[in-house]
Amino acid sequence: MLDDSQFRKKVPERFLQEYLEVLASAQNYQVATLRNWDLLRSYAELQYKLNGGGRCGLCRSHVRHVIPARVEQGDGSAREFTCLCTRCFEGERATAERIIMQMGEARVEYRPRDYGKKVPLKELQPKKGAFRAKV
Repeated sequence: MLDDSQFRKKVPERFLQEYLEVLASAQNYQVATLRNWDLLRSYAELQYKLNGGGRCGLCRSHVRHVIPARVEQGDGSAREFTCLCTRCFEGERATAERIIMQMGEARVEYRPRDYGKKVPLKELQPKKGAFRAKV
């Protein structure tokens, strides 16, 4: 009879080294969201190298980084996806109240982008001294 150790995949040393480097460097981040995103991305990359990617929960296209996403709407409803491709993620982000990507304790929240925000024209003008005069 085969034991558990024969069924487990061996993790190549360089994959584990890359992952541990990210874990060590994550302590240097001052912003928790950046640290959590880096940890999620690194773990998803390790899983991709070991097991391959996944399929988008909406359009079924290939996804490299399989990170669970919870899409919460303004009316209180929510949908869970094993992963979303970039296109579907941005589409859901535009219409949802927020998207939560979480693995264990690492959690990142996304809210809709503020497209078409009106900016006063004077804020778009270059600041005094921003350009050098031609000599």
